Amino acid sequence: MYEHIKIWRYEDAPEKLQISQNGGDEDWLAEVPPNYANQYISWLESGTNFGVCDVAVYDHPEKQGWKIHIGCHS
Repeated sequence: MYEHIKIWRYEDAPEKLQISQNGGDEDWLAEVPPNYANQYISWLESGTNFGVCDVAVYDHPEKQGWKIHIGCHS
């Protein structure tokens, strides 16, 4: 069964997923399931509207194999 990517404005994301260490410049947060782990997802890259300056990727704090992508404007 395929899971979907879930996206929030950073401040609207579940608090347990707000794991950025950027210091307040976060704009977007995406919860990415393992079925997309090796896929190229162009809109999740740095330099896009999702992450104008940077997109940091973290391991999900609760779901093994899932990733958290956090887009920041600086």
